[in-house]
Amino acid sequence: MPYKVFLVEDEIVAREGIRDNVDWASMGFEFCGDAPDGEMALPEIEANKPHVVITDIKMPFMDGLQLSKIIRTRLPETKIIILSGHDEFHYAQEAVKLGVTEYLLKPVGVNDLHEVLQKIADQLEQERQEKENLQKLKAQIEDNQAALRDQLLLKTVTGSLSSAEAIDQSYQLGIDLLAPLYLILVLKIELNETAEPFDYGAYQQVRHLIAELLGDNSDVFLIRKDLEELVLLIKGHRADTLAQEADFLTALVKQEVAQKTNCRITVGNGKIKKRLGDIPASFT
Repeated sequence: MPYKVFLVEDEIVAREGIRDNVDWASMGFEFCGDAPDGEMALPEIEANKPHVVITDIKMPFMDGLQLSKIIRTRLPETKIIILSGHDEFHYAQEAVKLGVTEYLLKPVGVNDLHEVLQKIADQLEQERQEKENLQKLKAQIEDNQAALRDQLLLKTVTGSLSSAEAIDQSYQLGIDLLAPLYLILVLKIELNETAEPFDYGAYQQVRHLIAELLGDNSDVFLIRKDLEELVLLIKGHRADTLAQEADFLTALVKQEVAQKTNCRITVGNGKIKKRLGDIPASFT
């Protein structure tokens, strides 16, 4: 995808000269518009969200420095090239304060502008790659955390961890396991007669559906025991409401799975327990 450039220049000859004589496409740019002053440019800049704005510094109504200040606030990642006929220190100093990317003295040659644009194109590409790498890293971290979370919860309900170990690891992973009461539901996934044997996609579909049904409910944890079995660990404060929650989830899961997948669910209810360490007894 090309990077978008917007030009702001009050001198029509200069504006048309830059617009028509720069080979934008060869450097990976798309010329997306121009305007004669900052006031007229601003709404178009906000609508187009260009990667680069080239602006004259001295213009009526709103000059280049005023425009640059607004762009910095509203579109902080946009690169700004200032064109100035003033070789005065205070203009350049103000441009630096505003975070302007480049400051060129007029008249600007096409070759000089090409050189600056190529430099900015390289910078934009590097930033794009860095963002992609950061997103991939975040996704890997999230995947690793999800895997660690699943391992912790499975070890908790099967008794592979002591209560102290489970609580300690849950704090490290940002999971709130503590509650006055706990209840386990064991969900057995069975393929319908019309399903293909060993249809792994169907099992995965059921898991995703149940996860969607639970949403962001922090009192219910979905745990994958194996391909055909899932476990719901439910936290609660009162035995009666905990039992009601379990009954509601059982009915909801059975209904949704039957209606939306090629599977059916058998649910086994555990007994209400008061301690994390007693959960395995409810599970078995």
